[in-house]
Amino acid sequence: MRPADSSRPGSDQPPGSRLRPLSVAQLNEGADALLGDGLGALWVEGEITRFLAHRSGHWYFTLKDADAAVSCAMFRGRNLRVRFRPEDGQQVLVLATAGVYVPAGRYQLVVEALEARGAGAAALALAQLKKKLAAEGLFDPERKQPLPGLPSHIALVTSPEGAAVRDVLRVLRRRFAGVRVTICPCAVQGDGAGKQIIEALDRATTTGAEVVLLVRGGGAREDLAAFDTEDVVRAVAACPLPVITGIGHQIDTTLADLAADLRAATPSAAAEVVVRERSELRARVGALARALARAQRGILQRRRLRLGACTGSRGLHRVPLRLERLQMHLGEIQHRLERAIRAQSSTSRRRLDALCQRLSPRRMATDLAAHRRKLATSLHALARAQREVLSDRRRRLLALTSRAETLSPLAVLSRGYALVTDAEQRLVRDAATVHEGQVLHLRFARGAARVRVEAILPSPPSRRKPS
Repeated sequence: MRPADSSRPGSDQPPGSRLRPLSVAQLNEGADALLGDGLGALWVEGEITRFLAHRSGHWYFTLKDADAAVSCAMFRGRNLRVRFRPEDGQQVLVLATAGVYVPAGRYQLVVEALEARGAGAAALALAQLKKKLAAEGLFDPERKQPLPGLPSHIALVTSPEGAAVRDVLRVLRRRFAGVRVTICPCAVQGDGAGKQIIEALDRATTTGAEVVLLVRGGGAREDLAAFDTEDVVRAVAACPLPVITGIGHQIDTTLADLAADLRAATPSAAAEVVVRERSELRARVGALARALARAQRGILQRRRLRLGACTGSRGLHRVPLRLERLQMHLGEIQHRLERAIRAQSSTSRRRLDALCQRLSPRRMATDLAAHRRKLATSLHALARAQREVLSDRRRRLLALTSRAETLSPLAVLSRGYALVTDAEQRLVRDAATVHEGQVLHLRFARGAARVRVEAILPSPPSRRKPS
C-alpha cells in the first residue's frame, strides 16, 4: 500500500529536466556557483576601461586585452586597501573570483586585490597625490612665508633618538649659541608616524617659536613614506609658522619638502639656513658701525663748514634785530587774540542768557497759554466755516433735486401722459411709423399695458392764432 504523502509525478527527475525545469534565477545561481567553485581565485592581467567609482564606495570597471573584455566589481571593503586611484588605460593585475551577476545574468569578476603593473602601485599613488595637491596650490611659491632674519626661538620637530637632532643642535650651538630651541618629539617612520608628526607640528605652534624645523636623517626611500602622506603635507602647508624641512639626503625630495616654506638638503643644512653664524653677524654689525661712523663724521664736517660760513656773514648780525621785531609782532597778535576771545566769550554769554530766558518755566507757561488761546480761536472759526459750507451745500442740493424732479420723465407721466414703445423697446413718436394690428407697450406713471393698434387716425389740424 502506497503512503499518502508519496512524491509527486516527476519528482525523481533531475533538476533542469522537462518535468523539473529551473527558474532563471536558479540557472544563474548555478552558473555562479559552478564558476566560483570550478575556477577558484585567479590572477588576471589587463587594461582598465570605463572605470566608475560609485557613491556607495564600490568600484566598477572593465578589464580588457587585445582580444576580449570582462566586467569587474570591487567592493568597498576591498578597495580601501588599494593605495592608488585606478584610471582608464592603466595596466593592472587583479586577484578575482569568476561568477555571474544573478539579477542580470552577466558574467563578471569579483576583484579581491588590485596591483598596478609597470611603475608600481606606490609610485603611482605618490604621483597621483602630488598632482592632486599641486592642483590645489599647496606647492605654489606665492603661499610660502618669509623666514625671520634672526629667530630667538626655534621649534625642532623630529625624533629625539635620531642623529638628526644631535646634528641640528651642534650646528645651532656653533653658529649662534644664544638661540632657544624647543624639541617637539615624534616618530619619523613606521606605523603612526604621520599622526605623531601632525601632533608635533600643532605643539610647535603653541611654544612661542618663530620658525619650525622639520628634520629627519637619511635612510631608504621607503623610510620617508610618512612625509609623503596627504595629512602630513596638508599640516605642513597649513602651519601658521614658517616651516623649514631637512629630510633625508639631498637627492630625497618628499611632498612635505614641496609644501614647506623652505627645503634644505639635510638636517644640518636646515640648521645653517635658519640662523646666521655668529662671526658673520659680528662682521656685518662691525661693517655697519664703521659705515655709520663715517657718515656721522661727514655730516659733522659739512655742518661745521656751513656754520663757519654763516658766522662771517653780514646777515648774521641782523638776526637779533629780526628776532626783536618778530617778538613784537607776536605780542601784538597775542593781544588781538585775547581781545577776540573776550568778545566771543561775551557774545556767547549773552546768547546763553537769552536762551535761558526763553526756556524758563514762566516764559514757557505764558507761551503755552497764548498758543492755547490761538488754537481755541482757530477751532471756533473752523467750526463756523464748516457750518456755513454745509448750509450752502444743502441749499444747492435742494435746488438740484427740485430741478431733477422737474425734468424727470416720471413727473411728466404723473400729469396723465404715457410712453409708447414697440416690441423692440423703441419710442414711438409718430403714428405713421405703426400699422394696424401692431402690438405696442404703454408706460404710465404707475404700471404699464400692452395694446394692439386697430386703426390709424389722421392727425388733427393744428390750431394757430390768426395773425
